[in-house]
Amino acid sequence: MSNSSSEAERLSLIANYVLSIGGLPIFICGIIGNSLNFIIFLNRSQLNKIPTSIFLLTSYSGSFMTLITGLLPQLVYRLTRINPLVNYLTLCKLRWFLGVGTATIAIHSLCFAAFQQYLVTTNSIRCHQFITRRRAIILCIFIYFYCAISVSPNLFYYTHVKNAINQTTCDVTNPIVSSYNAYNALIFYTLIPMSILSLFSILILRNIRKCLIRRPSLEQSVTSMLLAQIIIVLIATVAFCIRRIYIFYTTDLRKDSIRIAQDDIITNVSTLFGFSIHGFTFFIYLIISNAFRNNIFSLFFPRRHRIAIHIPARAIT
Repeated sequence: MSNSSSEAERLSLIANYVLSIGGLPIFICGIIGNSLNFIIFLNRSQLNKIPTSIFLLTSYSGSFMTLITGLLPQLVYRLTRINPLVNYLTLCKLRWFLGVGTATIAIHSLCFAAFQQYLVTTNSIRCHQFITRRRAIILCIFIYFYCAISVSPNLFYYTHVKNAINQTTCDVTNPIVSSYNAYNALIFYTLIPMSILSLFSILILRNIRKCLIRRPSLEQSVTSMLLAQIIIVLIATVAFCIRRIYIFYTTDLRKDSIRIAQDDIITNVSTLFGFSIHGFTFFIYLIISNAFRNNIFSLFFPRRHRIAIHIPARAIT
């Protein structure tokens, strides 16, 4: 019994280290990266004029809020052993309302961005003009509303409850709401976005291969950045989806302390995959797109950028 208990404690410690060590860089990179993404796409005239940027800006804002409301409370608890969700009921409710809602906003905005890039990679002028900036703004407002409605039960049913060992936790007690959240996370947050992003990624690549007209460099750059982001999102979402399916099949199983600790490690790893969607977008862009790197350079070093542009070609050779 003592060996089993010590092994469970060791695994629990590993689970704690996994989330702490892995979650902290995701949080830091995500806060800095999403802030810079927002600044660049909002302030650079060549970027903020395209409708796709509206969807991407909505996605960045959703990712930023997800890290603040979803990941930060977990990091605070893991690093300080003080659980803010248990100490404050308002934070408990907001974590499961804003944390889940803004994550869904970020993913669904990316789906609309993929749809828009599919349209602009076609040869039809009517398709290019189908989504204007005004329509993109209206669609983003619609995304905010239906995502808020989809997670609104969390605002009312999440509360402080006592678990089996008499510890206070932030959880939902209504079994119907609990089942709804499980299916909502699997279908609305995972399977539907995975299907949409996979479909439009394939269609975008097909359009690029079929296209005989050379696209503007900015359009090509945004397309390559978006496709790279979609690939990362799909990889992370598959891991999250596998975890959700595993939970469905093992919920009613009786588990000993070691099995529970092992599940905690798996849960924390899948949690890191889930939050990585919202943490590394800026750095993906930085690696993929030369135009994005130039925009970063011109934003922080405008004078040096202007000097570089005006250097005569013969001075470079």
